[in-house]
Parts: sequence; C-alpha cells; structure tokens
Amino acid sequence: MPIRNLWSLECGEVITAEALRKNVEGCEVYFPLHDVGIDLLVVNGKKHASVQVKESRYYPQQISWHVIFRKKFVRDKERVDFYVFLTYLPKIGEPGTSKFENKFIIVPTSDLESLIKEKKVDKRGRYSFCFNFEGKKVADKRDVPTDYSEYLNRWDLIKQA
Repeated sequence: MPIRNLWSLECGEVITAEALRKNVEGCEVYFPLHDVGIDLLVVNGKKHASVQVKESRYYPQQISWHVIFRKKFVRDKERVDFYVFLTYLPKIGEPGTSKFENKFIIVPTSDLESLIKEKKVDKRGRYSFCFNFEGKKVADKRDVPTDYSEYLNRWDLIKQA
C-alpha cells in the first residue's frame, strides 16, 4: 500500500486541522499515512473522531460546489464520523487586497446519510452539494433544497464525539 505524500497535503485538510485545534479544546489532529477514506483523525484523550474534508471556492453564481462519490460514501460511512465542507468565501476589503473567509459546514455522517436520501446521483456516481451562504443561513440549492444552517461552524459536534 503506497504511503500518502505528506509533503503536499491538501490545503483544505491543513486549514481544517488548524481550525480543529483552535475550536476543539485539548485535541490533537493526525493525518493518516495511507489513504484509508478519512482525511483527519481528531484525538482527545482516549476519544477519537474521523473527518472527511470536502473543499470548494465560492463561485460567482453564489454557490460552492462539493461532491461525494456515492460508492465511497457507502464504503466509508462506518469509518467517517464527520464530513466537513469547507468553502473559501471571498471577503471584500480594501482595493488591492484579497482575503478569504473560511466557512465550515460540519455534518455527522449519520445526519448526512439522512439528508442525501432524496439527492440525485449524477452520471459519474456523485452527490453534488451546492451551498449558498446568506448571513447565518446555509442552503444546498441542488436537487431538493435543504437547509444546512444548523451545521455551520458546529465544532461542538466534534467536541461531543
């Protein structure tokens, strides 16, 4: 089994790991050496939670687009505790400066499994999520519109796990 290239980690995974360290008191975050279907392992004492990170930029149509392959979701749903959808939202600032605000939608796998029951699968076998952010409201505008507002920045869900 090949070892994952730790010299070129995905930036979304690193940003999420930093946010976990900041928001989940006393935790340590680990990156698996092999691709085992999880991106991060969060450990607090003897408790642990596994995290899959899906990242996207915010498109001009006012959406972020994330995909999960159905086969991988079904295969890994017992292994992955949380899906973290990370969106890079452009922040309007002074002319000549560009900044991004990171928006995290943190969904337990069991909740996500319920939320995607009505979701269509495309020709490639993927579930598509198109999140729209309006203040503290987050909605998936794809297929069946679904409210994800309750999962915005919900680090406490990982703390409790």
